[in-house]
Amino acid sequence: MEQEDRKVVVVGAGVMGHGIAQTFAQGGFRVSLVDTTREALDRGLKLMKSSLNTMANEGILKEPIERILDRVSYTTFLKEGASDADIAVEVVFEDVEGKKEVFKQLDTYCPSKTLLASNTSFLNIFDFLETSRPDKVLITHWYAPPQLIPLVDVVGGPKTDKASLEVMVQILRKIGKRPVLMKKFISGYAVNRIQHALNREVNFLLDNDYVTPEQLDEAVQVGLAFRMMVVGVVARYDFGGITMRTRHPPGFEEVPLDYEYRKLQELIHQGHLGVKTGQGFFDYKGRNEEEVYRERDLRLIEMLRTLGRLEARGPLADPHPMSPDSEGSSHG
Repeated sequence: MEQEDRKVVVVGAGVMGHGIAQTFAQGGFRVSLVDTTREALDRGLKLMKSSLNTMANEGILKEPIERILDRVSYTTFLKEGASDADIAVEVVFEDVEGKKEVFKQLDTYCPSKTLLASNTSFLNIFDFLETSRPDKVLITHWYAPPQLIPLVDVVGGPKTDKASLEVMVQILRKIGKRPVLMKKFISGYAVNRIQHALNREVNFLLDNDYVTPEQLDEAVQVGLAFRMMVVGVVARYDFGGITMRTRHPPGFEEVPLDYEYRKLQELIHQGHLGVKTGQGFFDYKGRNEEEVYRERDLRLIEMLRTLGRLEARGPLADPHPMSPDSEGSSHG
């Protein structure tokens, strides 16, 4: 079956939802974008058009914008959007009852063949979702902006059929994503867990005035992220030299796991919620969301080009599993 004969329903038109819908449409799928209000759908369409324009201007679209948008329909009625879907992707708030209700409706309205996927960041949906097709229920966790970030975590539950997982992995590859199939569920998966640990250190450094937000971002961009693009976080051990040191070095102040972010809370109380309000840790000088996202996307597109050139050179080493009893740490 050709991809244009297949349909995806995306439930939720927010930043993640509209980007996921856009990605599938770019990949040749018919897409139905569903939300509870026309306003949410209109905003999703507006951001989708802006993103596609940026991509077109950078020459990374394979076909005209109009053809991509022609594959997308919009509705506030889930039954209408889900009726003939091959894949359903739920992208609603991280709320157990909300997700249970959406999946209940998807299970009712979708054909029996439909794979039901959740974009949850941390909820173990396999503990609470009830459907007539547990073999077709899985997680596809995307990263913002989903139309540009290659990574998608794919996770199955105890009753998920391996064939369902393989179908999803193959589909994601066909639309240009880089799926990572997790062996089993863990809240936050891999990247979000690493990022959560990073968040503690970031906020500790900012709250205690060790560094400014500008200086911290620069340090991470030209130090940590710069080499991470080449050696990741595991190969870094090999290049730094594996030692038996497994804990923080002497004098390293360890941040408590339950550290509360003071400056972040102050920003929330002040109503400074980042790009969508025009100010967060940084002031976006009155620029609207589309302008700021466009500049971010242009820089991500450059990173995608660089990633493509690096990967064309082949891996630094043949991938191989780390022995289960090995321990180590690198110097920096």
